[in-house]
Amino acid sequence: MLSAGLETLLRMIGWFFLPGLGARTLLNIYRQLCIILPPKFGYKPRIPPPEKSPEHIKQQRASFALVILLYLLYTTVQSYLQAPPNFYALLSVSPTVDESTLKSAFRNYARVNHPDRVGVQGEQKFIEARDAYDVLKSEIRRWAYDRFGPEVIGWEKECTSVGDYLERGLMASCGFYIVSAVAMILYAIFGQSGFGAFVSLLLCVGFGVDNFI
Repeated sequence: MLSAGLETLLRMIGWFFLPGLGARTLLNIYRQLCIILPPKFGYKPRIPPPEKSPEHIKQQRASFALVILLYLLYTTVQSYLQAPPNFYALLSVSPTVDESTLKSAFRNYARVNHPDRVGVQGEQKFIEARDAYDVLKSEIRRWAYDRFGPEVIGWEKECTSVGDYLERGLMASCGFYIVSAVAMILYAIFGQSGFGAFVSLLLCVGFGVDNFI
């Protein structure tokens, strides 16, 4: 599995190159279809507008917007499918649940979804629910989960206090934030000038203010 920093870098590269490349490819396909398809249905071919004409520029913008929309849809669906289960939702409890209610919720879940009852196919879900219960029943581990997510499951051997989890979580997040900040700065400096570069630089500055002041 890719690290958070490397995954962020690859996504930044994708956002930098893919929309423009996809928009040009899509527009070229559309221009070719305007010439090829109409004669097959008994119509005159539609001559594409000259490059850099107002109509051509309008088509470029439309194709770019369509590619961005499709890429956003793809990344949203991918993130949703890859997202780990929410521990609170898995056990049907609220984030403020107390110990006795949490224990009761896990027992109810196990009573219905234990592998001995539903078969081997339910084993993975039961393991996830058991891990969720083990994390949430500990005040310290619940604190860490609320801030760093399910990755804290693998930290229990090296973390015993809030400070330990905080240090481990910040170290794990450094790669993501450093790569994100560097990528936004590079895009603002070397990318196409305009509103996008300004927003990228503004986000980077805002990140620094939020985390260091």
